[in-house]
Amino acid sequence: MSLVSWAAPLALSYLGLKVWKKKVGDARVVVRPELVHQSQIYYYPDGQHALLTCRLPMKNVGKQQALVIDARAHLQPIGDRYSDLQPVCRLVNHQCPRADGYWEGYIVAVGQETMLEVRLHLTSSDGIASKVAEMGAVRIDLLYQYYCRTPMHYNKVELVLPVDSFEVVSELQPQPQAPPSKPKPPIDLEATVVPLRTHLIRPGESVLETVQRYAGPVGKPGDIVILAETVVAIMQNRMTYCEEIKPRWLARQLNVLFGMHSSLSSPYSLEMAIREVGAARILLATAAGVLGKITRRDGDFYRLAGRGVAAIDDCTGTLPPFDKYVVMGPANGDRLVAEVKEKTGFECAIVDANDLGKVDIFHISDPARSAEVVEALKPNPQGNAAEMTPLVLIRKR
Repeated sequence: MSLVSWAAPLALSYLGLKVWKKKVGDARVVVRPELVHQSQIYYYPDGQHALLTCRLPMKNVGKQQALVIDARAHLQPIGDRYSDLQPVCRLVNHQCPRADGYWEGYIVAVGQETMLEVRLHLTSSDGIASKVAEMGAVRIDLLYQYYCRTPMHYNKVELVLPVDSFEVVSELQPQPQAPPSKPKPPIDLEATVVPLRTHLIRPGESVLETVQRYAGPVGKPGDIVILAETVVAIMQNRMTYCEEIKPRWLARQLNVLFGMHSSLSSPYSLEMAIREVGAARILLATAAGVLGKITRRDGDFYRLAGRGVAAIDDCTGTLPPFDKYVVMGPANGDRLVAEVKEKTGFECAIVDANDLGKVDIFHISDPARSAEVVEALKPNPQGNAAEMTPLVLIRKR
């Protein structure tokens, strides 16, 4: 077929993609300084410390959910005037509060808002109240970055807060705290399914040594060791910090064809998928996926793109500090589970399970036990939050 005969369908496809992209839209996150409220100041009894706080909303006014990757607050300097006040400025997300100052990657749904709290700590041995009064106005820069259909948006908002607008309070206002987690029940080592708690597993750690460390002392011959696919990928260092990824034109165009909650709706994840299997395969799979949607048949894209693409996790899909990384699927999985079986005597599987009861086995040393693994993992004993149980033992029946 000549180039001329290809031109018309390609042009129509591109035009249709542009129309669809405009219809789908993007996220748009706004922080409005005029909505600042609950501005308060507390002077500690020692006369040397003060805490200034205020609140304001962050809202998604766009058409798509937003992944707020990072947000922080800084006191604006005036030369070195504030250096002796030792300012410490923190930004707290009320929906996902952390006492350590870390901004955990957070999804703001369409039309929803999350409350932000700015907390400014000041210190002076010369009398903190007079030093605060001398400031006249507190100027704070809020910096936040987010993305959805298009690559990262970087935003900066200035808060100008006159000191006399703060209400002096007599009691220290508690910092927002995450709801208390349910106490973790003791592990029943004789149960049929045994989640194994681990440390925070990091890149470069050995899969085999991790299995030997946690499953070795409690496992029995015939048990199956289940490894979460994301944790295996992290140990293999198969992850990339989102801001180090430069999505090519193809990734920025095709990502609008995926549903809002799909990992590949992100230009960063789709770029990594292209790097994994090649642009030609992604184009072919996309065409098949579009035709499948027209004929009401799901899954054609992933059938052609491959399971490695299906295993990609976008940012916020993993525990901190890896919540700002795109995490790929594990590499050399068949060889890895075979090695675990050879060195430990345990059967082994690499699995992706979720709270909806879906269990996807990527690699297993004994395929005959696949149904047993699926049944055991439907309740998702590994969890998808902070359970820290990426290894699970399934006892031989």
